[in-house]
Order: sequence, then structure tokens, then C-alpha cells
Amino acid sequence: MMPRNSVLAGSVALWVLLTGNAPVPPPLQSGSGPAVELVETIPVESGLGDPTRPQAAQVWVQMIDGAQRTLDLEHFYLSHWPGESTGPVIDAIGRAAARGVQVRLILDVHFQATYPEPADSLGKLRNITLHWIDMKKLSGGGVQHAKYMVVDEAEVFMGSQNLDWRALKHIHEMGVHVRDLRIAGLFEQVFNYDWKASAPGAAPTPPNSAGRLSAGVLAALPLPLVQGPGDTVRVWPGFAPRFHIPDASLWDQDELARLLDGARSDVMVQSLTYGLGRGLERDSTLDQALRHAAARGVKVRLLISDWEADNARIGDLQKLTTVPNIEVRLSSVPQWSGGYIPFARVEHCKYMVVDSTWTWVGTSNWEPDYFHLSRNAGLSMQNRPIALRARAIFETGWKAAAERRLTASATIAKRVHGDTPPPGQKVYGK
Repeated sequence: MMPRNSVLAGSVALWVLLTGNAPVPPPLQSGSGPAVELVETIPVESGLGDPTRPQAAQVWVQMIDGAQRTLDLEHFYLSHWPGESTGPVIDAIGRAAARGVQVRLILDVHFQATYPEPADSLGKLRNITLHWIDMKKLSGGGVQHAKYMVVDEAEVFMGSQNLDWRALKHIHEMGVHVRDLRIAGLFEQVFNYDWKASAPGAAPTPPNSAGRLSAGVLAALPLPLVQGPGDTVRVWPGFAPRFHIPDASLWDQDELARLLDGARSDVMVQSLTYGLGRGLERDSTLDQALRHAAARGVKVRLLISDWEADNARIGDLQKLTTVPNIEVRLSSVPQWSGGYIPFARVEHCKYMVVDSTWTWVGTSNWEPDYFHLSRNAGLSMQNRPIALRARAIFETGWKAAAERRLTASATIAKRVHGDTPPPGQKVYGK
């Protein structure tokens, strides 16, 4: 393991490498453990997921407690409930700031009125700075939907988990913990772009101004990271929206399409939502890629949240079920015995497994505006052990949804998931 001081010194040099023309360094990993690790949140009382996987609530605290110099977090929103799992995370952020770590937090401006606390209180602490970003000013629409943190410019956590107590206990989530300076550097470049764009009084940010990557970094993609003896994972970071990323080759939708176009045997996709969009936002790229894969004989399975049952875009998904070799099921997480929780008890994962070799984990739901207008991130990873772990998680959810196969003519029961609970149920904490 490389000494921490060496890691930090290397991260400074990496910044020059990402934005200049210096050659790419050999793989530089930080901390202990594998270079790339899948991290879940398994909702209590659900039976979903893989209980042997690290859980986000613990991984987040460990990463934050390990920060020595910088901690950057970019999230959709921050929501806390007394006594819940976000408490230790917020405490860890406070401890980091108290020991001199420079903490920066970016949240979507549309949640400022909904969840002003504890974000505003954190932003008043010494060594913590808070920005609220308006993606409409940046991209013309969409939201800040990415969910990631960068520690000491040396390691990254990225996944479907919002900075939300529900996402750490009552929602099925999938994330990735990466210990590598180059991957961290790419995420840090996107973060700094958004940090500048979200500064009070900042001028509008023109498209294609997110900086440039060196030819060496681009040539090295996908980046090889050593997991252990004889075990290497090749990683390709992806971002959205298309015109506000460091390089067009890192657009996440293109990477998903490439993986689908290369599928030879099977594809498994899990997402909260699925659709082709409407009007000017309509884009059938991923839908067509799935259809073309099925036409080649690839077995395609999609596991989509049952929250879709009351949304008009369910029609796009139903049309997809008419294609031979494509099957769709609606996932469902049973209600918690402790009471009804609004906007929880759902499979919120966003990942894909191709041929038990490639795994994509991201923050984008499978709709065009997540790739064209909203800030999102993803990681594509070529590694059979990782793919098999993700596949096993998918199979558990797929089996649980056996009775909810979607067809073009299916009558779908709506799932209550908003602020108003189902008749006869109490709301947790009230």
C-alpha cells in the first residue's frame, strides 16, 4: 500500500496530467482494499441484494473519516431524519471539517426550499462551503442528479444513493467505491466545473468549456486497475450532460450504447424508470440498442420499479415487451413494519450487466433527459468477478419480481409512494 502522503502528492501531479499533455502515470491506488468494489444499500425487511457486499452507510463514514485534506460531495439533495443512518455521515463530515479538511458540497437548487436543513447548518461550519447549483442555467434544463464524493482527490464513491436517510436503509441502491487517482481526478474535474458554475453570481457557463483531457489520458481508456494477483478491472468513467463534460468520448449514453452493441449473449438492466422522452427530448438510442441486441439473439431482461405503473411512459416499456428475446418485470420492495415512508421502499438501482463481463453502474435513470440535460455520472467496468456479483444481485431481484411480468396488455396496479400513505397505514415518525 502506498503511504498516504505519497498518494496526496501524486494527486496534485495528476491534476496537471489531466489538463495538460504529460504522459499518463502508472496505476496509482489509495487506501486499502480492492481498487474497485461494488457497494449496496439493502432495504431492511426486503430479502433483496447481496448481504456480503459492503453497505453504503458504513463505506461513506469510513471514507470521510479517512479524509486528510479535501472532501468534495455532489448530490441531488441532503435529507436527514433524527436517529437514522445519515446521522453518522453528517457527524463524520463535521469531524472532517474540524480537523482541517476542506469540505465542498454541491446540491440541486430545486431542493433548497424542500430540504434547507441540515445543508444550511453544515454550510455555516468552518471549512465547509455549500453551493446550490441550477442546471437550467448550465444546460438549459434538467437537474443536478449525480451522487458522488471525492476524498483527497484519490478515491471516489459514485452510485444511485442520494444523500438521504432513506437511501441508506429503506431503498435498494447500487454504488461503486474506486481507489484510483486517475478516476478520482476525472470526477474532480467535473466537480470543479460545477463548483465554478454554481458560485454566487457566476456568469453563464458556455457549452464545451469543461476543460480538456490530455491525449495520454484518453488513449489509456478504459483504465486498467489491479484488483489483486491476476485480477484486473478496466474502467471507463462516463458523465452527462453531453456538452458539459471534459470530453465527448466520456458521454455516458454513448458508452451504454457501445456496451449494448457489443452484447453477444445476455443483457440485464435495472433502473428506477425507463422511457424515450417526449417532444424535443425524445431519444430512442438506448431503446434501439436493446432491440438490435435482441434481434441478434441476445437475451435481454429489464427490471424496472413498480413506481412506473402510474406514469404515462410505461407505454414505452410495454412496447418493448413485444420484441422477441426481451422480458420486463416490475420490481417491488415490501412496506416496512415500522410504518409508511414516503418516496422509499423501492429499487432505485441503476446498473447493467453485459455478457457477465461488463458492468455499468450509474446515477442516470434510462430516460433521455438524464443524459442530455442533467448532471449524472457512471462507471463501466470490464471484470468478470464484478459482473458476476452484479448479476447475482440482479437475479435475486428478478426472482422476487416473478409475478410482475410486464406485457403490452397488462393491467398494472398502481403503487402508492408519495406523501399520502395508503388507507389505514401510518406514516413513520408521525
